[in-house]
Amino acid sequence: MTVNPATSSRRLEYGGESYHFCSAGCRTKFAADPARYPEKSPMRTGVPEGAIYTCPMHPQIRQTGAGSCRICGMALEPELVTRDAQPNRELEDMTRRFWVGLGLAQSSF
Repeated sequence: MTVNPATSSRRLEYGGESYHFCSAGCRTKFAADPARYPEKSPMRTGVPEGAIYTCPMHPQIRQTGAGSCRICGMALEPELVTRDAQPNRELEDMTRRFWVGLGLAQSSF
């Protein structure tokens, strides 16, 4: 989720840096064990400058550059597909679940 530091009311100083949070619950979880969280959020690589990003749940949300959906808060994903794209673990998992479910459904008839 993206939080605007200028308007954020939930802040915490840790390791000489100021962290901003969307809710009191997130701030409390971070304060309890800050070492559990990565220092920097991973940057997307291989996406050209000016790429169009969209929400997986709300395809009508489109913007240039990364961000979060103004409807649901999910991270926006780039629309383009590259040759260097990594295997989609969610697709692999759902495909496996589909075939297992199909096999179980046929065995019950």
